[in-house]
Amino acid sequence: MKRIGVSFVWYYNLKYKTTGHLFQDRFKSENVETYMYLLRVIRYIHQNPVKAGIAKSVDEWRWSSCSGYYGQKVSFSRFMLDDDVILRMFSDDAAVAKMKFKEFNEKTNDDECLDDRVTERKRFTDEEARMEIKKILGEVEIAQVKSLPKLKRDIVLRETKEVEGISQRQAARIFGVSANLVFRA
Repeated sequence: MKRIGVSFVWYYNLKYKTTGHLFQDRFKSENVETYMYLLRVIRYIHQNPVKAGIAKSVDEWRWSSCSGYYGQKVSFSRFMLDDDVILRMFSDDAAVAKMKFKEFNEKTNDDECLDDRVTERKRFTDEEARMEIKKILGEVEIAQVKSLPKLKRDIVLRETKEVEGISQRQAARIFGVSANLVFRA
């Protein structure tokens, strides 16, 4: 997926004579290591159009594989869906499996998949960051950090970088040093 995304961005930027990022965030993935989690992921994907308000039922979304699992006509080539493995998890009898899968798939749930667990990191305001930095410095004033010996200064900068909520650029701004100095510390 990453290679496809990078290739597309390169093509797009070349075609439209632009530079820089095209997508908001990088592709993310996680391993599906249990059968139960596999079923939750399938249900999550099928229920996305309903939760997003672009479909009234899970089998209504044209681009979903859900209809194929239900034994209905799909809008894409049938060979793209190998539903047998999933349906056999519910029953060896095809009709019973489809019925049980449909019941499972439409069940109201609070399943979480990768992007549901991603939370925004809290960023400190400059004033909040200064307070956190003062805890690290103790008796030393913020303005004195850039004149400390390199070894001591780098220790302070490394400790500051470890504080959740303070970015390296913000630390550089507060200390009055270059962002590159903070990065290398």
